Amino acid sequence: MQQHYLDNPNAANPPSAPNPPAGATGGSHLDEDWLLIAGIVLAFSQLGFGFLEAGSVRYKNAQSIVIKVFLGMCLTILIYWLFGYGFSYGDDFGTFFMGGTKLGAYNWAATEAQNDYSNFVFKATLSCIGVSIVSGGAAERLTFLAWGVLALFYSGFVSPAIVHWTNSNGWLTKLGYKDMAGSGFIFYSAGVAALVVTVVSKPRKYRFDPNSSLNFQPFTSIYVAFGTVILFATWMFINGGQIQSGQATPYVQGLVAVNTLVAGAAGGFWSFITRYFTKETTSLFSISRGILAGLVASSAAAHESQIWATTIVASIAGIVYTLTATALPKVKLDDPVQVVPIFLHGGFIGVLFTGLLDVNGGLFYGKGMKLLGCQLLGLLIITVWVAFFVFFILIVLKGFAVLRIDSDAEVAGIDKEKCNYEAISFSNEDQQQVNIIKSVSH
Repeated sequence: MQQHYLDNPNAANPPSAPNPPAGATGGSHLDEDWLLIAGIVLAFSQLGFGFLEAGSVRYKNAQSIVIKVFLGMCLTILIYWLFGYGFSYGDDFGTFFMGGTKLGAYNWAATEAQNDYSNFVFKATLSCIGVSIVSGGAAERLTFLAWGVLALFYSGFVSPAIVHWTNSNGWLTKLGYKDMAGSGFIFYSAGVAALVVTVVSKPRKYRFDPNSSLNFQPFTSIYVAFGTVILFATWMFINGGQIQSGQATPYVQGLVAVNTLVAGAAGGFWSFITRYFTKETTSLFSISRGILAGLVASSAAAHESQIWATTIVASIAGIVYTLTATALPKVKLDDPVQVVPIFLHGGFIGVLFTGLLDVNGGLFYGKGMKLLGCQLLGLLIITVWVAFFVFFILIVLKGFAVLRIDSDAEVAGIDKEKCNYEAISFSNEDQQQVNIIKSVSH
């Protein structure tokens, strides 16, 4: 009878699993190819985020939010090549703060044991995901200039520092913090940034005005569902891309894939159930975003969690998403894409419950409080770091009066005012209506 990977007492912390250092492939051409393929697939996540965010905002702003997603992607890849990759994975010369080598592709390695080029493709597209999440917090409010500056600053400086601290050689990881694929260093971090953006930029004009007749209905739940399916598929590579081959981890690739699938299913199911019993209605928005919340929670320890544990954690994430998505508008937090309940709360739950249910360090496995304490410390450090610097750059942009779009554009629609036309244009619609009326009258 074959031994299960998690039943092996020597399986703790396989060297290639937890956010590995730059270009480390464990000496396998298969690993190198797998990392490159995973990075290419992750590029399709931008289409998923485009659908997700376009469906969540009002019709008149659907095109502009997709432009911000794609603009963020372009800027992130460029700044990550110049600075972000080196800050994340370069040599910090003993400072433990941020890397200072590998900037601008200088001295990148391409050997059997280390390939910075394949690693860059995967890490850059993963960084793009974080920036796309932040764009949801800026939905329908920030100018293109402000968003471009924020995307550059976040992906080129704020996020790389956290990645450097949490990779396999980072000081947080050496203390004991665990985060396999980004529940904390990607998703929770982006959720905190999006929350700060949402608070500083304030609600959309007339959003909570009881006397306003403006319609704040999201564009379409169908787009959100399309985006969710694309992201569900790419999440297999978000989590799976962190896992490479090796004799120490003979079954972990399959375990990660199963945990990812189960997490999405559990998050969506319990979001559906919670919505149904609290509001006696169903919602495609709710089940779709519940799936994403479950996936976010799975990324912390999909390689070191039993399937039943992953199911519990993802279910909690789906329930919390549904309840908080309903509660946030009551405190006048305007989050049309619902980045906070999906990514901030989902990431928090994933990192926190790793300290409880990780088979190699969790409290429920009799391993003591150390891992739980390290997880809480990591969450605190990420929160303070991200909140401070994102708040700082937003205040600077606000001081130069370039943060928010003007009131006229906001009311009329950013697509029409800043993008020349709306996402779907029926230029002859009015004349067609006239012709129909004439034909009926005759």
